Amino acid sequence: MRQIQLIVFCTCIAICGAAGAQETNPATTDTWPQKQQQQLPHAEWQDGVPVYRIQVVGRNIPAVNYLHRSGTTEIGLQGTSFLPEAKGSATVESRRGRTVIDAKFQGLKPANSFGVEYLTYVLWAITPEGRPVNLGEVLPDGSKGAINVTADLQAFGLIITAEPYYAVTMPSDLVVLQNYILPYKTQGTIEPINAHVLLLPRGAYGETSAEHTSREVITRNDVWPLELYEAVNAVQIAEAEGAGKYANDTLATAKQQLQNAEELQNHANQNKQEISDARAAVQTAEDARIITIRKRRQQEQAMNNPNATSNTPGSSVNPNPQQ
Repeated sequence: MRQIQLIVFCTCIAICGAAGAQETNPATTDTWPQKQQQQLPHAEWQDGVPVYRIQVVGRNIPAVNYLHRSGTTEIGLQGTSFLPEAKGSATVESRRGRTVIDAKFQGLKPANSFGVEYLTYVLWAITPEGRPVNLGEVLPDGSKGAINVTADLQAFGLIITAEPYYAVTMPSDLVVLQNYILPYKTQGTIEPINAHVLLLPRGAYGETSAEHTSREVITRNDVWPLELYEAVNAVQIAEAEGAGKYANDTLATAKQQLQNAEELQNHANQNKQEISDARAAVQTAEDARIITIRKRRQQEQAMNNPNATSNTPGSSVNPNPQQ
């Protein structure tokens, strides 16, 4: 009898230990943003430049082949484990030379509730080969959002991710919504495809620690326009990537555009210009980040293979430099 009791006792301890070793999904806890602040990665320093080592992760996205000029069809959008209460739908119409997507969402919450580096949401089209295409920024009005965009794609899946700013060229792995086929509404000849897309893991953008970075939940009705927060984020991320060394002129332009936007902050009648300057700063900072990644890659390749011919200075920028 004692042996049986001892076995049961040991088994209970083992089960409790295993349960304690499993980490709960941080996105399901109210305190996750605070925990996330403590878990942001530390940069490795090279020649005085902080370098964040980025590893990509995979996700299977169901894609649909929308037949050319076959009329309008509807596809569903369901929340993932990060935002299970979110839902939505999209109508997709293949027209001559383009595909029109009209999507509506609900159940969204401020993006930086997932972590201080996230400020907005972006709608992506993912091709069957896993190539992401940024279709545009989703700006929620309260918990709802809508977007009407066009794409030059025929077959694709749709996802929405939380991002640090609108002009990102590769999606994060914080996928809050993804499409699914509606049995009686997704009309036409459907070709489901498992598209494996590479996503940037949380923390890949590093810390955003400027004086204006908010640790509180940010909404569109804040004292600062959301676009201004995104501009601060984008410039800091480009700097953390090493743009001051590899793309200094482009980074300087982004900083000037950000300064122009900040100087208009206290002029209520200049709100549109402020947002325009802020969005320009975001785009220029992302260009600086991409140039930096490309030049660092070229430098690494040259070091690993001194006999290889380097790319010409005018070579085009890889639109997905992380892949």
